[in-house]
Formats: sequence, structure tokens, C-alpha cells
Amino acid sequence: MSYAVVTRGREGAAPYAAALAALGLEVVAMPVTRTEPPADPGALARALAGGGYAAIVCASARAAAALVVAASEIPAPLPEVWAVGRATAGALEAGQIRAVVPEGVRDGATLAAALVAARGVALAGARVLVPRAEEGREETITCLRAAGAEVVDVTVYRTVRTPADDPALAEGRALLAGDGAAVCVVLAPSQVAALAALVQVPALRLPFAAIGETTAAALRTAGAGTIAVAESPTPAGIARAVRSVYPRPP
Repeated sequence: MSYAVVTRGREGAAPYAAALAALGLEVVAMPVTRTEPPADPGALARALAGGGYAAIVCASARAAAALVVAASEIPAPLPEVWAVGRATAGALEAGQIRAVVPEGVRDGATLAAALVAARGVALAGARVLVPRAEEGREETITCLRAAGAEVVDVTVYRTVRTPADDPALAEGRALLAGDGAAVCVVLAPSQVAALAALVQVPALRLPFAAIGETTAAALRTAGAGTIAVAESPTPAGIARAVRSVYPRPP
């Protein structure tokens, strides 16, 4: 049996397990990070209550889930919501929030660029709400502000490293350390640093599959060798990326 280590918990890794099974790979979940509530859980609801937004930008399913909860507390209708990928859109749809999901968008930066391209000069001076992770990447906000938007960013969750002695890490860590994995799938830049704290990334001879270019850049910085980048942030996109590096050429 060949194994793919996926840096998420069992539930989060399940869609990737189904996609990678067609390649003869069994997924082993290795949740190198976990999420915790923000210091101020009511901040997003208060921001929504302030109103006056031209758009809301959601770059992750967790941000989308937080928006659903906050929106349920505010009677006013939401402005147009823009989302990265079907997973994020699905989290919004679960709360009856429809989203714009532009083609070719892979991450927050390309989502912001798509919004800027669509709105043009109308975005100058407009307020845009960005629910996000604490200490998340700044590309989304930078792009919107460069277009003249007034960005209101609100922390809706925190990403922390899973303790090294957590039993949920044991199987994946053993596979990576013992060269027992065929590929390692990494699904967020924050997971790269957490993974590097557990294993010596440069010493891993297996290929990596990254959910997007920002994750791939973090892997390069950490010393990873072969990296395939998903063309879309979906299980199918990851499967296509893995197919490009597995099986490895003789």
C-alpha cells in the first residue's frame, strides 16, 4: 500500500482521501495545526452591524463559517460575498449565503485581484470586510488597499500548532520519518512551519503537493525539493497535482 500524508485532521482530509484513492494512495491524516476561537468572538458581528460594505472577501472555509454565524445575528442583508473555491462557497451556502467564486482563483491574493478587476475604480474609497485568521497572510489586504479600498479586517480564528506529542500526529510522523510515504499534501502556509517543527523538511525525499502557490512558496523556503502546485484549491486539483509527481519517474 502507498500512503499520502495530508496535513489535516481526519474529517478535513476525507475529501482528499476520496480523490487520491483513484491513484492507489491511502490517506493518512496528520493534523499539524488546529484552530481556536479568536480573543474577541463578537468582533465580526459588530463589524457587520456597522454596515456600509461594498463587498466581503472570504479566503477560507473557516472564515466563511464565522461569517455565517455572525450574519445570523444581524438582521440586515449582506453585501456581495466573494469566496475562494468550492469548499469556502459550500460553507457559505450552508448558511444560505450565496457567493461569487471567480474562475482561476486559488487563494486570497488572486481573489482580491479578481474583485479589483471586476469593480475597477468603483472600489476606490469603498469599504471591504475581510474575516481572516490571526497572523494570516497579508496579500489579500495589500491588494485591496492598493486599489484604494478601505479594508476592515477582523480576526475570526487562530491557527496554532498541534503539540508534538499529540497521538493524532504519530502515524503520519512515522511515515514521513521512515520514508514510508509516497507524497505529502500540504493545505495551508501555516501548516508548513508546523510540519517543519516535527520533521526535517529538507531531508524528506518524497514529493509535496501544495494547495496553492503561497503554500508552495512556504515549502520552498522550508527546503522542500519536488513540489507540485494544485491548479485549483480542491480535492480534484490536489489529485491532479499529485498525479504529476506520483508515481515518480524511474
